[in-house]
Amino acid sequence: MEYEETLNDDGAAALLHADVETVRLLARRGELAGTKIGRAWVFLRSDVLAFLRERIQKDTAKRRQVSVTAAEPLAHLLPPAPRHQRRAPPVLPALPTAASNKPLP
Repeated sequence: MEYEETLNDDGAAALLHADVETVRLLARRGELAGTKIGRAWVFLRSDVLAFLRERIQKDTAKRRQVSVTAAEPLAHLLPPAPRHQRRAPPVLPALPTAASNKPLP
């Protein structure tokens, strides 16, 4: 008989490169297949990988849709254009020269 590899919430989090609390939240919501045995969450490795594949496909499709519908595909990645041009620095009064022997006020 062949058994699938099981993971606890720490193992599933490591496989997904996510925080343990995120994995628990996904499991409580029913987005990530798993079960609670006693106080511990148990996941099948194949279910975690299927969840990851599904999320990758969904997110990739969303990004492709955004880039096709946008007038400029990379416009949303560029920083916003500056609103104001810099003002010219103020004109400062001339400094007294060494030739004038007047004391400064």
